[in-house]
Amino acid sequence: MDILFLGYGKVCNGPFLPNTFAYNENVKAPSLNRQKAKEILKSLGYDENNPFTFEVVTNSGNDIRVNAAEIIQYQLKQIGVDMKIRVLEWQAFLNTVVHPRNFDAVILGWSMSLTPDASQIWHSNSDRVGGFNFVGYNNEQVDKLIDNSTSIIDRDKLAITYKEIFRLITEDIPYIFLYIPDSITVVSKNIKNIEPALTGIWHNQLDWEKE
Repeated sequence: MDILFLGYGKVCNGPFLPNTFAYNENVKAPSLNRQKAKEILKSLGYDENNPFTFEVVTNSGNDIRVNAAEIIQYQLKQIGVDMKIRVLEWQAFLNTVVHPRNFDAVILGWSMSLTPDASQIWHSNSDRVGGFNFVGYNNEQVDKLIDNSTSIIDRDKLAITYKEIFRLITEDIPYIFLYIPDSITVVSKNIKNIEPALTGIWHNQLDWEKE
């Protein structure tokens, strides 16, 4: 986070935002263990003479994603993994890589609402052309929980369901969750009554006053 965001960001450890009802605070981000990684690679037949090689594709016009790819590339090199990076213009990235699912791995991101809809990305029904489940994630238990959640009105009960969805997804590791950048907004010191919140600063703009 210090390299990418100068300290203005945090590690992402799952599919839903921290400080929302869907976030599972009991799920921790995985810790770095190079030795164990090397042992796993060796058990699968990979070593310095036969390195594991794959390609990561991301889009141009987003320096953070490109820089993140370069950091991951450097870290994986420490355990003998040869990661290639390919950067494409956005529309070419979507049309030739993402939509046809023509990739080993991609770096992408999305914005989440305070009341997330897990079905778009994580339900197996979205594992289709045009769907957002383009990694082909399929977990029957997650599907059932998502389906059941559509009829839950009580926020506390919905939180229990979504926290379980959070746990199951992170255990399956369909994604390597990377980072959540902070939202930085500059406002004149002459404006009073600004109250920062999870949704940003605009939620109470009707109360703002200029000195």
